[in-house]
Amino acid sequence: RGLCATSSVARTGRLITMGICGTSEEDGEPKEETVETIMNKNRRCTDILFLLIFFAFMVGLFAAGIYGFANGDPRILIYGTDYQGDLCDSGHLDGLKTRYWVNPYEIMSSIPSATKSNRYNFRDVKSICLDACPITATEKDSVHWVCNYPDSRDGYGYSAWTTDTWRANKYDYFSLLNETLQKTSLQYKGPCYPVLLPTVNNYQSCTYFGTVSNTSEAAFTKLAQEKLGADAASSRPESYPLSSVVGTLSSTVSDFLSAPLAIMERYVDDFAQGWAVCLVMGFFIPVALSFMWLFILRYFTGIFAYLIVLAVNVGAILCTIFLYMKAGIIGSDAIDAAIGSDAESVVGGTYSGSYTDPSKDNEDVLKYCAIIATIFTVLFLFFSLLMLRRIAIAVAVIKVATQAIAGAPSVVFFPVVPVLASLGFGAYWVAAAVYLFSSGNIEMQKCDLVADFPPYKYCIEPSVNSTLNCHCGYKAEMDEPLQYMLLYHLFGLLWTTQFLQAMTYLVLASVFATYYFRGGTYGSDLSGWINTPVIQSMRKMSWYHSGSAALGSLMVAILQFIRIIVAYMVNKMKAMEKDNVVLKYAACCVQYCLWYLQKVIEWLNRNAYILIAIEGRSFCFSAFEAIALIFNNILTVGAVNVVGDTLLFLGKLSISLLSGFLAFLMLDRPEYTTGDNKVSSPLFIVLFVVVFAFVIAGLFMSVVEMAIDTVLLSFCKDCKLHSGKPKFAPPLLEAVLGKAGEEGKARTKARAERAADKAFKAQEAANNA
Repeated sequence: RGLCATSSVARTGRLITMGICGTSEEDGEPKEETVETIMNKNRRCTDILFLLIFFAFMVGLFAAGIYGFANGDPRILIYGTDYQGDLCDSGHLDGLKTRYWVNPYEIMSSIPSATKSNRYNFRDVKSICLDACPITATEKDSVHWVCNYPDSRDGYGYSAWTTDTWRANKYDYFSLLNETLQKTSLQYKGPCYPVLLPTVNNYQSCTYFGTVSNTSEAAFTKLAQEKLGADAASSRPESYPLSSVVGTLSSTVSDFLSAPLAIMERYVDDFAQGWAVCLVMGFFIPVALSFMWLFILRYFTGIFAYLIVLAVNVGAILCTIFLYMKAGIIGSDAIDAAIGSDAESVVGGTYSGSYTDPSKDNEDVLKYCAIIATIFTVLFLFFSLLMLRRIAIAVAVIKVATQAIAGAPSVVFFPVVPVLASLGFGAYWVAAAVYLFSSGNIEMQKCDLVADFPPYKYCIEPSVNSTLNCHCGYKAEMDEPLQYMLLYHLFGLLWTTQFLQAMTYLVLASVFATYYFRGGTYGSDLSGWINTPVIQSMRKMSWYHSGSAALGSLMVAILQFIRIIVAYMVNKMKAMEKDNVVLKYAACCVQYCLWYLQKVIEWLNRNAYILIAIEGRSFCFSAFEAIALIFNNILTVGAVNVVGDTLLFLGKLSISLLSGFLAFLMLDRPEYTTGDNKVSSPLFIVLFVVVFAFVIAGLFMSVVEMAIDTVLLSFCKDCKLHSGKPKFAPPLLEAVLGKAGEEGKARTKARAERAADKAFKAQEAANNA
């Protein structure tokens, strides 16, 4: 068949090409073929239904975003609510950013225990919004107090003061209360609470630390004795002193701030603080590094290709030798378990006869690994020798691809368009996600108001029914429609990013297919700033094949969404059955199968887009046509893909990792490690930068990737259309592939001559007998 096989059946003078989407017939009579007759003859709008579905989906996505912007408040992710259910740093609490839990005994009561029977958790503990964490008193016979807001809605405030006066006096009006309220304050029922422990601001929340202030504790005890008399013991609601539980208090607050939801809330807010890092390290740096890599690939393709093959083989051989050494088969460097200065006398020395080395099992494992590595090394070495001739073809294809890029310089800058589109959509999506996530209603949660248990125990007016003074805590509740809206929003991110990538593939494939079928040139009619190959391909692909891009991207997005849901479910199941080994391995298998299926569909989509760009057929027809062409030329395609994909993957990986490292350095600057703009953790931003840099680098590498794949598939299609002999191949590609084809024909002819000679000798021997 030659280098590119054909799969057609002659029937009554007509050429029939079969595909799952239908059958097309063309007269078998020879015609003068041009790029127009091949690429534009059958072009029409494809997969329109999926384009309409995509448009309808995007309308819903932006409607969800509008709902989030109208109803959300990102401050709830950072500051939380106070004892009245009001959001800190908003409305009449503007400027009061810091959340302080006023009653340490109530915090201790919120810790889950086996004897605890009522519904009560940390969110039910009374908290208040302040300018800053309060400090303990240093003056003798003095106690600092944190009191309710002066206009507290339960009526237990000090209405003679304004909020500004309350803030100016460090939240303390204890001395102005009547006798009754002073007594309830000394019993930790409010409206004022003593500050006996120091606190530090962690994520806009006050965390207890250190030790009880001796000065404040002595003054508080003295005051309790004066005011409460015989009931002075009630100033300590529990049997234990506060000094004995400071560590528990600190860890309880820390656990609340470190809960998965709290961490996610802070990570979401970190984007607001570190947007400059995301922009610089997640966009500008990857773009600059991508241009540098394209330059290297343009001028050092051959060297890189052979170095990669050599490096993999050398690395495999070295790893195999190392495994044999550690297994004790080569040399005397086997592993052992003994540690210390006398290890040598034990292992192989005086006491070796009475010593059993527990590392022997490890040696056996290493032996098996060495054998497996040997098999892999031999197979890969054999594969490399088999592919050595075809590596030259791969290098030629890559060089033709880079020539196609050089012939249309604007194509190098084309990825900037989808990158900007991705950046704009990504910025909108993150902002909408933050507002959607924070658009839940602040509602009172359910807890039990039971005598002798908090919160009933710490109310001025105890009640078994919720009142303004005696009630449970508050939290932002996401109703079911909002949860589905967030899932919808997540799927919108997946589908839209995949759609932008699909359109990028289509445009690039159209550009490079045009280059191939014009014999290695774009022609004089594609020139200037208005009618460049890129702009013409953008117009053509957007008008005719946006529907096919919507269909292909939908398939990938659905798989990605399923993988996310499965990963979530697996983590939930692991939390319930931590030691279930079967579940662990089943989850790994499911995740791997889904990942592999996604990669197969992405590979299928990319090649389908190339055939769509060449022939203008539907996604379904083009996908099966691409599969047929690839499998009929599997060796050539394999060699090109191994070399090309390795080079491109190294480029994407190096760009993303370097961008992430630079993001780490930038986040280590003082403006991100101290003050109000401090990020809770650099991890999430760095991960975002690494992922986004990989995506951006992928868009740039897709220029070369699509050039390679398009040139190769165009060559195979050219062979199929012309009975195995390409008609439109560029000179460099034709020279290499033609030489390979002639060598293949010579080998086939030699095998045929040897077979004929053998048959002749056998016949002659039979005649003599």
